[in-house]
Amino acid sequence: MKTSLVKPLYGRRAFTLIELIVVLTILVGLAGVLIPTLTNMVGRTNRSTTAINISEIAGAIQRFESIYISYPDNFDSLMVDGVGDGLNTLTSALQSVTTNVALDADTLAALNAVGIENVGFHAEDSNTFALPTVSALTNTTVLKALTAAQQVALGLETTGTLGKYIVLGIGSRSELTGTIMVDAPVHFPRDAASNPDTIYGRFLAVFQITDGTDALTRAKFVGVLSPEGNGLSTQLGGYFSISADE
Repeated sequence: MKTSLVKPLYGRRAFTLIELIVVLTILVGLAGVLIPTLTNMVGRTNRSTTAINISEIAGAIQRFESIYISYPDNFDSLMVDGVGDGLNTLTSALQSVTTNVALDADTLAALNAVGIENVGFHAEDSNTFALPTVSALTNTTVLKALTAAQQVALGLETTGTLGKYIVLGIGSRSELTGTIMVDAPVHFPRDAASNPDTIYGRFLAVFQITDGTDALTRAKFVGVLSPEGNGLSTQLGGYFSISADE
């Protein structure tokens, strides 16, 4: 005679209301602990990967210059055309710290002298992964430049001068990719608003083209910024601030 080891279903006791309330209370408490931790983790990852990418891209541009005696060509212009229509998928933070500046014959010559002769123009609503159309720079091309206030905020100088530093996107058309870097890095999003499928999420190269009054003979590479227009120190400061709040 076989004996079943499974107890009949009618012998099982259901949860009481009090037990359910206790379980739900525990789950709510755990969620209260875990959700802020996960949120902070996303914030820390955003800051740390951004800092790493800024450092690595800056090093890659410097290595390119030392090998080829010029800077990479075919950066993204951050514009739709050469007459002043900006890409409307730039982050709001970047739009607030940049302005449109037109080249002239001397500033064009300063860029050409270091190998920057062409830029990519995007469609108006292009996201991070859309390929731009590469076109030659002219002595009237309009590009994005840092505002005077942002120059000071980044520590580039104590008194900002408008039009001194231009900002170019480091996209997949850049000569940096396929030579020094395998591909152009994409900014790690920390929220839905910074999703690279809906915004322009490439990192930015900053070049000085004037001394505040006169055009330089050769443009100078001064650093790399995140798609929000801030630099390495901001990312590191944000990372440690998040960690301190935990």
